[in-house]
Amino acid sequence: MRLAKLAPVLFALTATACVQLDADDTPGPGGGKACTTARVIAGNPKASSSDTTSWDPAGHPAKADPPMHFGNIAQRGRTILVSTGRSIWRLELDAAAPAFVRVAGSETEDPSYRPTGACADVRFLANDGLAWLPDGRLITGDDWANGVIELSDPLSPSCTAKPIAGTARDLIGADVRPGQTYMPGDLEGPGATARFAAPNDAISDDAGNVYIRDRGNKKIKRIANDAMRTVTTVFTLHDELQDFNALAWAHGALYAGGINFDGTRVIKINVSTGASEPYVNDADVPRPDRSPSAASLPITMVGLGDDLLVYASGGYLYRIAPDGSVAHAAGMGSRNTDLTAADYAGDIPALDVPLHFLDGLVGGGNLTVDGGHVLVPSFDDGWGLWDFTCE
Repeated sequence: MRLAKLAPVLFALTATACVQLDADDTPGPGGGKACTTARVIAGNPKASSSDTTSWDPAGHPAKADPPMHFGNIAQRGRTILVSTGRSIWRLELDAAAPAFVRVAGSETEDPSYRPTGACADVRFLANDGLAWLPDGRLITGDDWANGVIELSDPLSPSCTAKPIAGTARDLIGADVRPGQTYMPGDLEGPGATARFAAPNDAISDDAGNVYIRDRGNKKIKRIANDAMRTVTTVFTLHDELQDFNALAWAHGALYAGGINFDGTRVIKINVSTGASEPYVNDADVPRPDRSPSAASLPITMVGLGDDLLVYASGGYLYRIAPDGSVAHAAGMGSRNTDLTAADYAGDIPALDVPLHFLDGLVGGGNLTVDGGHVLVPSFDDGWGLWDFTCE
């Protein structure tokens, strides 16, 4: 996701006047309640350093300064995987001393793309998106190399990786011209011969099919969970959605969030027919009362019960109920300079959390949901991972 391209349109948008919900208030018919509290479980929002060379592949403390950088996250139980854009790390939340351990990639070597072999030997030019498959495999796309990679078991020392679609050969940084991607194309069919133009934001459905945003081709493509990993287009951008940043599979349907000529919106897509329908428009979204003009552009989305939870570029979460009603769920939509390191060490009211996402420092972004908890990456003076309690 690259917000810079959309910035001129975003800042031109104005928000409608809406009333912010308190944590115990109930929104309109069908709407979900706001989240209640949040705490930082990894990263260091008040970090004094952004140095990446000090990250120890064998174990970088979860709340170290300098912190781990991440936007993409994936969760399986109490294990978290994060992507920095060039590497993937594992964090065991219940460990006596939680620490990030590198699974694949490297921050310190010269940029390269090596999609095949032991996960420890795999390298990325710019990986973007993390998606669990139902059987425990993990999918990530390399935005610059135009390849989609599968990690067999990223929680095991025996993890191996292989390309499943797009570029399969090794590359070095010099193979990709500045500002471009490697041999972009738009070719469907078997994964081995398929071509993309910056595949990112991978998600998966219950059957193990993968959906990716083919950014340069302005399409959503499916990589089937079949022997050939067959690639097909399920949606092409048009007037209903002119550019998009967020994908989610929830409640048996595909959702895309982005922007059209009159503002931001979320649409619902029938992957069998390619037909789509508006789900929520910019004017429907309530803003935080302290940031009434905060942008509503979806950064990422995830299913939460029967609802859809959306992370807005303006720095807050909103929740869409099945009937289309929308509630402000968390985040204040601005920085909060009054918060101290001590505040970050404890619980904070969910509506007072200064969510902020800097696209460009790290690719993409994800939300995860597990047992009433929503994990949200953010940035203050340094990267942090927030654990929100939400019904």
